[in-house]
Amino acid sequence: MLTYVQLENYELGYSPIPIEELYRIAGALSVSIIDLLPGPTELKEDSWYEDEDEEIVYLTKIHIEIKDQELRKKLYPLVRFVYVSEKINQEEARIEVAKNLVKEGVSVDIISQATRLSNYEYNDTEKEICTDSVLYKVGKRIKEQRLIRRYTQEELANKVGSTSKEIHDYEQGYTDIPIEILDKIAKALSVNIKALFLEPTEYENELLRFIGGYKEIEDQGSRDVLDALVNLYLKECRLAKKRLKKRRKSGLQRI
Repeated sequence: MLTYVQLENYELGYSPIPIEELYRIAGALSVSIIDLLPGPTELKEDSWYEDEDEEIVYLTKIHIEIKDQELRKKLYPLVRFVYVSEKINQEEARIEVAKNLVKEGVSVDIISQATRLSNYEYNDTEKEICTDSVLYKVGKRIKEQRLIRRYTQEELANKVGSTSKEIHDYEQGYTDIPIEILDKIAKALSVNIKALFLEPTEYENELLRFIGGYKEIEDQGSRDVLDALVNLYLKECRLAKKRLKKRRKSGLQRI
């Protein structure tokens, strides 16, 4: 239960506001949490693209030879999804390698040098979490942005004055994140803090609408490239569902 003193301290900026607390306050005020975050009330449509990694923009503009800028923009979420999924798969592969090295008795320092992982990432006894929780969703977005920028958890921690353990717990949804810390993380990742909270519904709906109608594109060369990307997208969707199912199953086994 939120007290008058706590609320006053939040309003005056004396105390950091945890994410879950901010969600409750937003609900009580019948507003979106986005309205309570620092910065402009609304994100411009193009801000999705301005905040993203240059490599993805490069892949969209160069690798996919489509001159139509509007089509490129619609295609962008697809390229981004595939790119992020590949980064996540690469990290999971490194985690498996690290776990095997632990079994072989390899030292933590050597494992860190070989995999660029902190020991919390591969030596983690997963806690019970709700994959539908806001903490899990925000943590997932943080991890995606970190992987896009090729930062290790330690590198991101150093940029925001935190620790690898804290970044790990934030990404897994284990720990609530004060808005002040989340703002530092967003700035270190060069994204608008609101992009870490936005529900992906509209973003994904636009992508699905595009996939549903992309076969209407007349240029065969563009169609061939898009076919390959859509197939990658569908493959990564299946892998993502398997990861989520595995995570939920492991959580149930510990109950």
